[in-house]
Amino acid sequence: MRIRVVITVLLSTTLVAAPLRAQTGAIVPAASSDVAPVADAKAAKAAAKAEAKRQRDLVAKYGMGPYPDEITAYVNAKPEALRPLYRALYTGGERNAVLNFERLGLAAYQAGQFKDAGWAFDQALNRIETIYADNPQAATARSVFHNEANKDFKGEPYERAMAYYYRGLIYLQQGNYPDATVSFKNAEYQDTLSEEESFQSDFAVMNYLRGWSQKCAGDTTSARESFDLAMKAQKGLTAPAPGDNVLFVAELGNGPVKARDAAQAQKLVFQPGAAYDENAAAVTLVDGKKTSAVPLRLASSVQYQATTRGGRAIDGLMNGKANWKEGTDAVGTALAMQGLMGNGGVYSQLAGSMFKMFSGAMKTNADIRAWEGLPDLILVGSATAKSPSWKSEGKYLKDTAAVDGLKDSDTLRGGAKACSIVWMRSRPGVFGDDIVGEDAGVAAAQNRKKPVQVKNKAFRTTLEGSTL
Repeated sequence: MRIRVVITVLLSTTLVAAPLRAQTGAIVPAASSDVAPVADAKAAKAAAKAEAKRQRDLVAKYGMGPYPDEITAYVNAKPEALRPLYRALYTGGERNAVLNFERLGLAAYQAGQFKDAGWAFDQALNRIETIYADNPQAATARSVFHNEANKDFKGEPYERAMAYYYRGLIYLQQGNYPDATVSFKNAEYQDTLSEEESFQSDFAVMNYLRGWSQKCAGDTTSARESFDLAMKAQKGLTAPAPGDNVLFVAELGNGPVKARDAAQAQKLVFQPGAAYDENAAAVTLVDGKKTSAVPLRLASSVQYQATTRGGRAIDGLMNGKANWKEGTDAVGTALAMQGLMGNGGVYSQLAGSMFKMFSGAMKTNADIRAWEGLPDLILVGSATAKSPSWKSEGKYLKDTAAVDGLKDSDTLRGGAKACSIVWMRSRPGVFGDDIVGEDAGVAAAQNRKKPVQVKNKAFRTTLEGSTL
């Protein structure tokens, strides 16, 4: 009995531990279904462990993102010519969102990618209007919006106005005259408004383009009023003839550059862009068998708009306010000197010292982030084209000598009977990978803050879900 039991146990052990043998003596492999689940489970566990480590490494290096694979996936889905701008937008977060949307919008506009351009400018303008719209809510927001380098970029008056300007041109190209009218009106409004001050508008081209939009919509009375405002602000402008149906808009030169004052880093000053030769432009219109010259007249200078408020020259901005004369620090110095000279006594000297201490404590470096690629001069002219196959060629001039051709975007033309717009530019904007004027130290400090990381992650999620 004992022997039988032992044999039975041995047989059972053999059956479990070894493969079965056929009658021929060959070894029969165990069924794969017995091994595969174990192997799959081990592989899955190893993969999960590797992914967890990868995620820990990403978080350690990039915080809440963006991560390289996320950037690649977002950027590669965009038009190739615009990918560097989309990358800057995706990685720049809300702090630079308005600026990156503006840069993307202008680059797309130049490339004829009008859907991308319209979407980008809409995104920029939605954010601008939270602070600078013409309503009580925006006025309340402005009261707590300080001119510091670590704030979310909204831009100076001329930059905000130019965002509306390009959006208005896109509306004109689409034949959407009511929205074009509103956009140019908002552009003019932005020119009147800084963070803490309001001024009279003198951005003539915005009124001129509003008049053109109204003319195309059939509102001749409002159009005349807008043209009158433009001609009042800019000498030499003339209103289009009643039958004109083609508007030429030419941009020349390089726009203003932001800088900090050499003596006071908290003071924002505006310098001319890179030197350029062109100062005038003309268009040749070929309409059937008729060829005619269309003179283009100066409507506005972006540099002039940057360096004036209501037509009055400024030498810079201090904490968002126009700087017409010496500021707080100079007043403090004068008071202190008066005390030292015995004209005001020790109290005057003490007051002056306190004034200077207060001034020094309140100083923050001026925000010089800027929308590069803007033009300086904007010229306009109009003509009547009767043939649906009319053609035009633009030349920019140095004094009266033709220098070179203007970039002519034929895709901005309307139908044969509709209003048409031809936009031309002597120097297309060039955009780098980095934000012009960005303070790397400020940007890094901001990006280390948890609330900023959370906000930027939400921003990227919104971008990923956006459709044009």
